Amino acid sequence: MQIAREAGVAQSTVSRVLNGGSVAPETRRRVLDVVAKYDFQPSQAARSLVGARSGLIGVVIRDLTNPFYPVMVKAMEPVLHQHGLRLSLVTDVMSDEEGLALLRREGVDGVVFTSAVEHEPLAHRMLAHGIPLVLCHRTLKDFPADQVEADNPTAGALAAAHLLDLGHRRIGMVRGLAGASTAQQRALAFRRKVAATQGATLTETDGAYDYATAYEAVRALLASAEPPTALFCHNDVMAYAALNAAAAAGVAVPAELSVVGCDDVPLSAWERIDLTTVRQPLERIARVGVELLLDRLESPDLPHRHEVLPVELVLRSTTAPPA
Repeated sequence: MQIAREAGVAQSTVSRVLNGGSVAPETRRRVLDVVAKYDFQPSQAARSLVGARSGLIGVVIRDLTNPFYPVMVKAMEPVLHQHGLRLSLVTDVMSDEEGLALLRREGVDGVVFTSAVEHEPLAHRMLAHGIPLVLCHRTLKDFPADQVEADNPTAGALAAAHLLDLGHRRIGMVRGLAGASTAQQRALAFRRKVAATQGATLTETDGAYDYATAYEAVRALLASAEPPTALFCHNDVMAYAALNAAAAAGVAVPAELSVVGCDDVPLSAWERIDLTTVRQPLERIARVGVELLLDRLESPDLPHRHEVLPVELVLRSTTAPPA
């Protein structure tokens, strides 16, 4: 086998790389370099010869530890099942090269891409390889594909209005991942609302949609000379980090610190968390994403669509007027 010979490995090693098996990083890199050189995708090539569909839809998700994404996958599965389709998952354990190789090898009919960021290389490469895709939950400007997202500007505005209406004027914002449309849209709307309020100040910090990063960021905010009395976190996971960071610092929620999240994943309604948050229609976003892709597969020449779904503020016990 030419790939094995050029990479200097056994054919069984090539097989393990292509199927996601355990291989040393340097060996994996050599094999993938040769795969990319020859654009080797045997399964997809075989299917294209007979013009058949695989019945497989790829779903790209970067962080399965975020409870947001399992909710979306669970909502996608019954829609796919109704159409006789199966799901193939690409997660953050794979590099872009490995993810693209997997999707092309399996000959997916299309891809639901849930975690795009600015200048997203994988999404652009999929289009270049002729793989139909829909951007779901995050969007890209001037990207030639169907897209569906929540109304993120309204999410940011609702969170700001709630905290300001309670009387908070020293406000903090824990931003999401740089380059993610969700973080950019929520942040811009939140900033504008705070800036338009006399006497209000805003301190921003990066949380990257990551629990550990947000935890350390909030600990630093609370240790500052004039800590905020309220926080808006760009997702619920970072809000959980804020609640735990406050507890570790001896700061009472909501008496000394109000916390607002964004998403309303099921955990946020649990009594021990009871998080005030902005609810995204998670399941509906997922279903609409799949439906847009299925429409695209049936009618490839349809004009591209961009769906924006409504959000709402959910009041629970983590917010109150400042002391």
